[in-house]
Amino acid sequence: MLSAILSDYDFWVNFISNMLAGMLLALIFGLVLTSVVGHYSEKRKAKGQRRKFLEFIERELKRNTTSLVAALAELPKGNLPYPLFEVSAWKVSVNSSLLDNMDVELVHPILSSYNRIWAANDLYQNLLEAYFERLARPSEASEKRYLFFRKTLLDRLRDLQPKLNDSLQQIDHHLKVA
Repeated sequence: MLSAILSDYDFWVNFISNMLAGMLLALIFGLVLTSVVGHYSEKRKAKGQRRKFLEFIERELKRNTTSLVAALAELPKGNLPYPLFEVSAWKVSVNSSLLDNMDVELVHPILSSYNRIWAANDLYQNLLEAYFERLARPSEASEKRYLFFRKTLLDRLRDLQPKLNDSLQQIDHHLKVA
């Protein structure tokens, strides 16, 4: 009986070809399923990272908006609020891959705001130097330098306010959509 089973050539050819076809089909199905699940998982992870990034930036921009309001109220009086603006969330974002998953329409207003924030912080440093120079060596030149930096900074801060508002609106919109 064993020799009859082994001698049935057609049976073994069909059996082996069906087994190989089944294994090949299972392999292809497994690879496709793994690819689809992996793609969905990556997409969900990117969406989560984007949401965390936006929340991180939003918190910092809201704090900076509060600082902006205080600076616009205090600088004309001659007071120097310190520190002016925070930029740590932006530093973290730029030095990571968080911006890779972001829409250009969203990154542009945020980038525009942070460019002005960096410029305002630099001007503020110049204003502080001029302020202390004015105290250390009072002169007409040091007074003019101080007034120039204060006026320039106030102009930059007034220019920054709509940019911050636009960035916060964009972030709020993207957080609601996401």
